[in-house]
Amino acid sequence: MPTPSIATSAPSVSPSQSVTFALSYGDLFLTNFSQKFSSVDSDNQANTSASADGTTATVHNDAVVETGETEALTFATSSAYGENKNYFGFAETHAIIVGNFLVAPGNNLSFNFTSALDLETSIYAPQQIESVSAVRDISFSLYDTSDVPERKLKDFLTNLLSDPNSIKKSRLVFFSVSGKLNSSGKDNFLKSQKSENVTFSSEFKDSNFEGNQKFASTLIRGSAKYSFNNQANVTLIALRTGEARVAAPESSRSLTLLSTPGSQVVPTEGRRPGAPSNRYSNRKVITYTVGK
Repeated sequence: MPTPSIATSAPSVSPSQSVTFALSYGDLFLTNFSQKFSSVDSDNQANTSASADGTTATVHNDAVVETGETEALTFATSSAYGENKNYFGFAETHAIIVGNFLVAPGNNLSFNFTSALDLETSIYAPQQIESVSAVRDISFSLYDTSDVPERKLKDFLTNLLSDPNSIKKSRLVFFSVSGKLNSSGKDNFLKSQKSENVTFSSEFKDSNFEGNQKFASTLIRGSAKYSFNNQANVTLIALRTGEARVAAPESSRSLTLLSTPGSQVVPTEGRRPGAPSNRYSNRKVITYTVGK
């Protein structure tokens, strides 16, 4: 299994140097499904933009999705760093896993999960022109899709990959954790939500929403279970999105943005060496620096 890549702190800087740093990390591990996937597909994306005028900006993404017969996982780190003024850095990742199950009458669908979220924003030697933010959202939901005709099921599931909001059904099971930090001090938060059939076995939360160095962290472990009296077709949608952004001055997004060239992207896709033939993995790593 790929190892999560998490930057733990901003780079060291001189006391007189103005620097901004943003970090957004999130993961979701779904394990020990009581039923094997009848089908599972995923999409894993990572994007960056950066510009600098006589200064430096660096952006980084590391995004992973991996699926097997009875488990699915995704994690990502996004970070952005800028020095002095007249720069912009933006890194974002988003992923979706769509799995389908056939559940026999009188059986249940159950699984364990672990989810972590870490956000950090820092401004050193501020000149009052900087803007910095970090956002992360993670969720999973189960839907009863027994009413979808078998001949249309494949297209239905494929469409969910590009438009997960197109499903117009009530959720049987859901869990979400999300957080946001920004330099303005407004709308900073860290929260989690769940349905009654999701149980937390442990939950850790810590945050600081004040000052020039803010952070928000959480780690949640738990399980989910839903029982079916009749035969059912059940669809899982797991989502991970996040971004890190730095700018100086705050309106620097009007500068010409330089999208990361393909040569900077290091994607790996398919079956990892030594992994079972039914296991799929996709990883995208992007690091990009502009300026002097």
